[in-house]
Amino acid sequence: MFSRGSCETRDLEQAFKWYLAAARNGSRQAQHRLGMMYARGQGVAQNYARSYAWCKVAAFQQSRRAKRKLKCIEAKMTWEQLRRGNWLAQEFYDRYVARRQR
Repeated sequence: MFSRGSCETRDLEQAFKWYLAAARNGSRQAQHRLGMMYARGQGVAQNYARSYAWCKVAAFQQSRRAKRKLKCIEAKMTWEQLRRGNWLAQEFYDRYVARRQR
């Protein structure tokens, strides 16, 4: 994938776009990686609420890595960010995972 290659910004931005598309198609691996990109600010502005949300969606789908990362991300978040992250996680799950399972 693009994120495993050169660390240039353009590659990270391209990786972000591909992971976002895959995450929206229900890929738990892409959801986890997207969450980590948000946490680190790689290819996108750092956003702990979105990071937490995408990792939580991946964790709902049994991603062990995402489950471990949730605790690390949560430790860096304010109460408001955590509230927003939980709301987004439910929104993303309903939109990108649950509808695919119907």
